[in-house]
Amino acid sequence: MFDNITSVAAQVAVLFIIIGVGVILSKCRILTKDRVSGLIDIVVYIVTPANIIVSFQREFKSDLIFNLGLSFLSAFIVFFINCLVACVVMREKDPDKNCVMQFASAFPNAGYFALPLQKAILGDIGVFYGAAYIAMFHCYIWTYGVKLLSKEKTKINIKKILLNPPIIGIFIGLILFVAQIKLPEIVYSPLSSFAALNTPLPMLIIGFYLYNMDLKATFTNAWVYVGAFLRLIISPATALAVCLLMHCEMNVATSCIIACSAPSAALSGMLAQKFGRNTEVSVGMISLTTIVSIITMPLMVALAQYLTS
Repeated sequence: MFDNITSVAAQVAVLFIIIGVGVILSKCRILTKDRVSGLIDIVVYIVTPANIIVSFQREFKSDLIFNLGLSFLSAFIVFFINCLVACVVMREKDPDKNCVMQFASAFPNAGYFALPLQKAILGDIGVFYGAAYIAMFHCYIWTYGVKLLSKEKTKINIKKILLNPPIIGIFIGLILFVAQIKLPEIVYSPLSSFAALNTPLPMLIIGFYLYNMDLKATFTNAWVYVGAFLRLIISPATALAVCLLMHCEMNVATSCIIACSAPSAALSGMLAQKFGRNTEVSVGMISLTTIVSIITMPLMVALAQYLTS
Protein backbone atom coordinates (compact mmCIF):
# COMPACT_ATOMS: atom_id res chain seq x y z
CA MET A 1 0.00 0.00 0.00
CA PHE A 2 2.95 2.33 0.69
CA ASP A 3 3.95 2.02 -2.99
CA ASN A 4 0.42 3.07 -3.98
CA ILE A 5 0.60 6.11 -1.69
CA THR A 6 3.95 7.27 -3.06
CA SER A 7 2.82 6.73 -6.67
CA VAL A 8 -0.39 8.73 -6.23
CA ALA A 9 1.41 11.38 -4.15
CA ALA A 10 3.91 11.85 -6.98
CA GLN A 11 1.09 12.45 -9.46
CA VAL A 12 -0.65 14.87 -7.08
CA ALA A 13 2.66 16.66 -6.51
CA VAL A 14 3.01 17.22 -10.27
CA LEU A 15 -0.41 18.86 -10.31
CA PHE A 16 0.53 21.09 -7.39
CA ILE A 17 3.73 22.18 -9.13
CA ILE A 18 1.60 23.42 -12.03
CA ILE A 19 -0.76 25.06 -9.51
CA GLY A 20 2.32 26.79 -8.05
CA VAL A 21 3.14 28.17 -11.50
CA GLY A 22 -0.43 29.49 -11.61
CA VAL A 23 0.12 31.25 -8.29
CA ILE A 24 3.34 32.84 -9.58
CA LEU A 25 1.66 33.95 -12.82
CA SER A 26 -1.16 35.48 -10.77
CA LYS A 27 1.32 37.32 -8.55
CA CYS A 28 3.05 38.68 -11.67
CA ARG A 29 -0.36 39.80 -13.02
CA ILE A 30 0.05 37.56 -16.06
CA LEU A 31 -3.04 35.65 -14.95
CA THR A 32 -5.87 38.11 -14.34
CA LYS A 33 -9.59 37.65 -13.70
CA ASP A 34 -10.47 38.30 -17.35
CA ARG A 35 -7.77 35.98 -18.66
CA VAL A 36 -8.77 33.21 -16.25
CA SER A 37 -12.38 33.63 -17.35
CA GLY A 38 -11.21 33.00 -20.92
CA LEU A 39 -9.22 29.94 -19.83
CA ILE A 40 -12.28 28.55 -18.04
CA ASP A 41 -14.30 28.85 -21.24
CA ILE A 42 -11.57 27.03 -23.19
CA VAL A 43 -11.49 24.22 -20.62
CA VAL A 44 -15.28 23.85 -20.46
CA TYR A 45 -16.13 24.25 -24.14
CA ILE A 46 -13.14 22.60 -25.83
CA VAL A 47 -10.64 20.79 -23.61
CA THR A 48 -12.96 18.70 -21.41
CA PRO A 49 -15.25 17.50 -24.24
CA ALA A 50 -12.19 16.67 -26.36
CA ASN A 51 -10.64 14.72 -23.50
CA ILE A 52 -13.83 12.71 -22.98
CA ILE A 53 -14.31 11.94 -26.69
CA VAL A 54 -10.70 10.76 -27.00
CA SER A 55 -11.12 8.48 -23.96
CA PHE A 56 -14.12 6.79 -25.65
CA GLN A 57 -12.08 5.94 -28.75
CA ARG A 58 -11.45 2.33 -27.74
CA GLU A 59 -12.46 -1.19 -28.67
CA PHE A 60 -16.01 -2.10 -27.66
CA LYS A 61 -16.15 -4.62 -24.83
CA SER A 62 -19.20 -5.66 -22.82
CA ASP A 63 -17.29 -5.41 -19.53
CA LEU A 64 -16.52 -1.74 -20.28
CA ILE A 65 -20.22 -0.98 -20.68
CA PHE A 66 -20.98 -2.88 -17.46
CA ASN A 67 -18.27 -1.02 -15.54
CA LEU A 68 -19.40 2.31 -17.00
CA GLY A 69 -22.90 1.50 -15.75
CA LEU A 70 -21.45 0.81 -12.29
CA SER A 71 -19.69 4.17 -12.46
CA PHE A 72 -22.95 5.98 -13.22
CA LEU A 73 -24.80 4.14 -10.45
CA SER A 74 -22.09 4.70 -7.83
CA ALA A 75 -21.85 8.38 -8.82
CA PHE A 76 -25.62 8.80 -8.43
CA ILE A 77 -25.58 7.16 -4.97
CA VAL A 78 -22.51 9.02 -3.70
CA PHE A 79 -23.73 12.44 -4.84
CA PHE A 80 -27.10 11.78 -3.21
CA ILE A 81 -25.41 10.87 0.10
CA ASN A 82 -23.04 13.86 -0.16
CA CYS A 83 -25.94 16.30 -0.60
CA LEU A 84 -27.90 14.72 2.25
CA VAL A 85 -24.95 14.71 4.68
CA ALA A 86 -24.02 18.32 3.84
CA CYS A 87 -27.63 19.41 4.38
CA VAL A 88 -27.81 17.70 7.78
CA VAL A 89 -24.35 18.63 9.11
CA MET A 90 -23.73 22.20 7.92
CA ARG A 91 -25.40 24.68 10.29
CA GLU A 92 -23.75 28.08 9.66
CA LYS A 93 -26.10 30.82 10.97
CA ASP A 94 -25.70 33.04 7.91
CA PRO A 95 -27.94 31.47 5.21
CA ASP A 96 -25.86 33.00 2.41
CA LYS A 97 -22.76 31.26 3.77
CA ASN A 98 -24.52 28.05 4.79
CA CYS A 99 -25.92 27.21 1.36
CA VAL A 100 -22.54 27.87 -0.26
CA MET A 101 -20.80 25.62 2.27
CA GLN A 102 -23.33 22.86 1.70
CA PHE A 103 -22.70 23.17 -2.03
CA ALA A 104 -18.90 23.20 -1.70
CA SER A 105 -19.01 20.23 0.72
CA ALA A 106 -21.20 18.10 -1.54
CA PHE A 107 -19.68 18.76 -4.96
CA PRO A 108 -16.07 17.91 -5.88
CA ASN A 109 -13.97 19.39 -8.64
CA ALA A 110 -14.80 16.38 -10.84
CA GLY A 111 -13.64 18.10 -14.02
CA TYR A 112 -10.76 20.51 -13.45
CA PHE A 113 -8.98 18.50 -10.75
CA ALA A 114 -10.18 14.88 -10.98
CA LEU A 115 -9.91 14.31 -14.73
CA PRO A 116 -6.20 15.20 -14.95
CA LEU A 117 -5.44 12.88 -12.02
CA GLN A 118 -7.61 10.08 -13.44
CA LYS A 119 -5.68 10.41 -16.70
CA ALA A 120 -2.30 10.49 -14.93
CA ILE A 121 -2.93 7.44 -12.73
CA LEU A 122 -5.18 5.26 -14.90
CA GLY A 123 -4.72 6.57 -18.43
CA ASP A 124 -7.65 7.01 -20.83
CA ILE A 125 -9.68 4.33 -19.03
CA GLY A 126 -9.72 6.61 -15.98
CA VAL A 127 -11.27 9.40 -18.06
CA PHE A 128 -13.68 6.84 -19.60
CA TYR A 129 -15.07 5.91 -16.18
CA GLY A 130 -14.63 9.45 -14.88
CA ALA A 131 -17.07 10.69 -17.54
CA ALA A 132 -19.86 9.11 -15.48
CA TYR A 133 -19.01 11.38 -12.53
CA ILE A 134 -18.91 14.46 -14.74
CA ALA A 135 -22.34 13.58 -16.14
CA MET A 136 -23.85 12.98 -12.70
CA PHE A 137 -22.07 16.06 -11.34
CA HIS A 138 -23.82 18.29 -13.88
CA CYS A 139 -27.18 16.56 -13.36
CA TYR A 140 -27.02 17.32 -9.62
CA ILE A 141 -25.48 20.79 -10.07
CA TRP A 142 -28.18 22.09 -12.41
CA THR A 143 -31.02 20.62 -10.35
CA TYR A 144 -30.33 20.39 -6.62
CA GLY A 145 -27.30 22.71 -6.69
CA VAL A 146 -29.11 25.58 -8.41
CA LYS A 147 -32.14 25.14 -6.14
CA LEU A 148 -29.83 25.25 -3.10
CA LEU A 149 -28.13 28.51 -4.09
CA SER A 150 -31.05 30.35 -5.66
CA LYS A 151 -32.93 32.84 -3.50
CA GLU A 152 -36.06 32.33 -5.56
CA LYS A 153 -37.96 29.26 -6.70
CA THR A 154 -36.34 27.85 -9.82
CA LYS A 155 -37.46 25.24 -12.30
CA ILE A 156 -35.23 22.36 -13.31
CA ASN A 157 -33.47 23.38 -16.51
CA ILE A 158 -33.18 20.18 -18.57
CA LYS A 159 -31.79 22.17 -21.48
CA LYS A 160 -28.96 23.46 -19.27
CA ILE A 161 -28.03 19.87 -18.37
CA LEU A 162 -28.23 18.33 -21.84
CA LEU A 163 -26.50 21.20 -23.67
CA ASN A 164 -23.61 21.40 -21.20
CA PRO A 165 -20.38 20.92 -23.24
CA PRO A 166 -19.02 17.98 -21.17
CA ILE A 167 -22.40 16.22 -21.41
CA ILE A 168 -22.39 16.73 -25.19
CA GLY A 169 -18.88 15.27 -25.23
CA ILE A 170 -20.12 12.21 -23.31
CA PHE A 171 -23.03 11.69 -25.74
CA ILE A 172 -20.72 11.96 -28.76
CA GLY A 173 -18.14 9.68 -27.15
CA LEU A 174 -20.76 7.06 -26.24
CA ILE A 175 -22.21 7.03 -29.77
CA LEU A 176 -18.74 6.63 -31.29
CA PHE A 177 -17.86 3.91 -28.76
CA VAL A 178 -21.05 1.85 -29.17
CA ALA A 179 -21.08 2.21 -32.97
CA GLN A 180 -17.32 1.55 -33.05
CA ILE A 181 -16.69 4.60 -35.22
CA LYS A 182 -13.00 5.43 -35.30
CA LEU A 183 -12.30 9.08 -35.93
CA PRO A 184 -10.00 9.83 -38.87
CA GLU A 185 -6.52 10.99 -37.93
CA ILE A 186 -7.20 14.50 -39.23
CA VAL A 187 -9.96 14.80 -36.56
CA TYR A 188 -8.45 12.65 -33.80
CA SER A 189 -5.07 14.43 -33.82
CA PRO A 190 -6.35 17.94 -32.95
CA LEU A 191 -8.77 16.44 -30.40
CA SER A 192 -5.81 14.70 -28.72
CA SER A 193 -3.88 17.97 -28.70
CA PHE A 194 -6.77 19.76 -26.99
CA ALA A 195 -7.19 16.83 -24.56
CA ALA A 196 -3.52 17.19 -23.58
CA LEU A 197 -4.35 20.65 -22.18
CA ASN A 198 -6.67 19.07 -19.60
CA THR A 199 -3.90 19.00 -16.99
CA PRO A 200 -2.06 22.34 -17.26
CA LEU A 201 -4.94 24.76 -17.91
CA PRO A 202 -7.22 23.71 -14.99
CA MET A 203 -4.26 23.67 -12.59
CA LEU A 204 -3.27 27.21 -13.61
CA ILE A 205 -6.87 28.30 -12.97
CA ILE A 206 -6.77 26.74 -9.50
CA GLY A 207 -3.47 28.53 -8.86
CA PHE A 208 -5.22 31.82 -9.60
CA TYR A 209 -7.94 30.99 -7.05
CA LEU A 210 -5.34 30.09 -4.42
CA TYR A 211 -3.45 33.34 -4.92
CA ASN A 212 -6.64 35.38 -4.50
CA MET A 213 -8.00 33.48 -1.49
CA ASP A 214 -9.16 35.47 1.55
CA LEU A 215 -7.11 34.01 4.41
CA LYS A 216 -9.18 35.65 7.14
CA ALA A 217 -12.54 34.48 5.77
CA THR A 218 -11.14 30.98 5.29
CA PHE A 219 -9.31 30.26 8.51
CA THR A 220 -11.54 32.06 11.03
CA ASN A 221 -14.76 30.23 10.17
CA ALA A 222 -15.01 26.85 11.93
CA TRP A 223 -17.66 25.63 9.48
CA VAL A 224 -15.14 25.85 6.65
CA TYR A 225 -13.12 23.12 8.40
CA VAL A 226 -16.25 21.01 8.86
CA GLY A 227 -17.03 21.41 5.16
CA ALA A 228 -13.46 20.49 4.22
CA PHE A 229 -13.70 17.34 6.38
CA LEU A 230 -16.93 16.33 4.63
CA ARG A 231 -15.43 17.02 1.20
CA LEU A 232 -12.02 15.36 1.63
CA ILE A 233 -12.67 12.53 4.10
CA ILE A 234 -16.35 11.64 4.43
CA SER A 235 -17.15 11.84 0.70
CA PRO A 236 -14.32 9.54 -0.51
CA ALA A 237 -14.91 7.18 2.44
CA THR A 238 -18.57 6.96 1.43
CA ALA A 239 -17.59 6.38 -2.20
CA LEU A 240 -15.17 3.62 -1.18
CA ALA A 241 -17.88 1.91 0.87
CA VAL A 242 -20.29 2.10 -2.07
CA CYS A 243 -17.69 0.70 -4.48
CA LEU A 244 -16.86 -2.18 -2.13
CA LEU A 245 -20.55 -3.02 -1.65
CA MET A 246 -21.02 -2.99 -5.43
CA HIS A 247 -17.85 -5.09 -5.95
CA CYS A 248 -16.40 -2.57 -8.39
CA GLU A 249 -13.11 -3.55 -10.01
CA MET A 250 -10.00 -1.51 -9.18
CA ASN A 251 -10.05 0.96 -12.12
CA VAL A 252 -13.73 1.78 -11.54
CA ALA A 253 -13.22 2.24 -7.79
CA THR A 254 -10.02 4.26 -8.22
CA SER A 255 -11.64 6.58 -10.75
CA CYS A 256 -14.58 7.02 -8.36
CA ILE A 257 -12.39 7.80 -5.36
CA ILE A 258 -10.28 10.28 -7.33
CA ALA A 259 -13.43 12.18 -8.29
CA CYS A 260 -14.92 12.04 -4.79
CA SER A 261 -11.72 13.01 -2.96
CA ALA A 262 -11.14 16.08 -5.16
CA PRO A 263 -11.35 19.59 -3.66
CA SER A 264 -14.53 21.66 -3.74
CA ALA A 265 -15.91 22.42 -7.19
CA ALA A 266 -14.75 25.66 -8.79
CA LEU A 267 -18.39 26.14 -9.84
CA SER A 268 -19.27 26.81 -6.20
CA GLY A 269 -17.56 30.18 -6.48
CA MET A 270 -18.98 31.02 -9.90
CA LEU A 271 -22.56 30.08 -9.01
CA ALA A 272 -22.34 31.77 -5.60
CA GLN A 273 -21.54 35.00 -7.42
CA LYS A 274 -24.29 34.40 -9.99
CA PHE A 275 -26.98 33.93 -7.31
CA GLY A 276 -25.74 36.70 -5.01
CA ARG A 277 -24.42 34.40 -2.28
CA ASN A 278 -21.24 34.73 -0.19
CA THR A 279 -18.32 34.32 -2.61
CA GLU A 280 -15.53 34.73 -0.03
CA VAL A 281 -16.51 31.55 1.79
CA SER A 282 -16.78 29.61 -1.47
CA VAL A 283 -13.32 30.68 -2.59
CA GLY A 284 -12.05 29.88 0.90
CA MET A 285 -13.51 26.37 0.71
CA ILE A 286 -12.00 25.83 -2.74
CA SER A 287 -8.61 27.07 -1.58
CA LEU A 288 -8.49 25.18 1.73
CA THR A 289 -9.65 21.87 0.26
CA THR A 290 -7.20 22.23 -2.62
CA ILE A 291 -4.27 22.73 -0.24
CA VAL A 292 -5.25 19.92 2.14
CA SER A 293 -6.02 17.50 -0.71
CA ILE A 294 -2.31 17.09 -1.42
CA ILE A 295 -2.28 14.93 1.73
CA THR A 296 -5.75 13.38 1.72
CA MET A 297 -6.06 12.41 -1.97
CA PRO A 298 -3.02 10.08 -2.09
CA LEU A 299 -4.18 8.35 1.12
CA MET A 300 -7.77 7.82 -0.04
CA VAL A 301 -6.85 6.77 -3.60
CA ALA A 302 -4.13 4.40 -2.41
CA LEU A 303 -6.56 2.87 0.10
CA ALA A 304 -9.08 2.30 -2.71
CA GLN A 305 -6.46 0.63 -4.90
CA TYR A 306 -5.29 -1.55 -2.01
CA LEU A 307 -8.79 -2.72 -1.02
CA THR A 308 -9.99 -3.38 -4.57
CA SER A 309 -6.84 -4.95 -6.05
